[in-house]
Amino acid sequence: MLLPLVAAATVAGAGWGLLLPGLIDRYAVEWPDGQPKPPWRSACPDCATASPPWWRSTGRCLECGRRPVPGSAVTVPLSAAAGAAAAVAAGPSWALPAFLLLAALAVPLALVDLRVLRLPDPLVGAAFLGGVVLLAVAALAEEAVPALVRGALAVVVCAAGYLALALLPRSPLGFGDVKLGAVLGLHLGWLGWPAVGAGVVLAPLVNLPLVAGLLITRRAGWRTPVPYGPAMLGAALLAMLVG
Repeated sequence: MLLPLVAAATVAGAGWGLLLPGLIDRYAVEWPDGQPKPPWRSACPDCATASPPWWRSTGRCLECGRRPVPGSAVTVPLSAAAGAAAAVAAGPSWALPAFLLLAALAVPLALVDLRVLRLPDPLVGAAFLGGVVLLAVAALAEEAVPALVRGALAVVVCAAGYLALALLPRSPLGFGDVKLGAVLGLHLGWLGWPAVGAGVVLAPLVNLPLVAGLLITRRAGWRTPVPYGPAMLGAALLAMLVG
């Protein structure tokens, strides 16, 4: 039963990955410190050509050829792997849709954060609200209310912990990371406290090769802020498998 489910989730994730370049391009908007929040991208910043709806966009401007975001060669395998991990974690249960939703949004969140150090609120909010609704349905259908309560407690614990870290002087974390921590706490808390602990502990370990890669490719310096969201999301997917 699990193998066909994982295969279906992998194929669905790959199909979703084909749509992601346009979604990433829409939300990968730079927001310099101290500047007003810019609108999400609806036109090419180079030639001002209006962008098609994100689900019809490849991330490349048809007029000038601008393509600053990863293409489907990157998003398809990442989304397929995320879908497979979610299926393994949740199995054939009512909670599966919540974990598939998180996996579907994890890839655009990570790639947008890598590009512009930003975790878009619409994507984080969709992951959180969708997770709350879908896990509430699962709790009622499977009489798993304790798991939902544990997830709610993990939201508070993770949000408070990441907020405390974000408020430290020279902290590399931002408030987007705090909100993402709450989302991941909800899902990992459903699986159990060991999964929550694994997600928190694994995040800095997953972040090490990311930081090393940015330094080697000269996309960041020793004093340059680096994204932490991709490490949090990658660690959460690993923790789901452990959980």
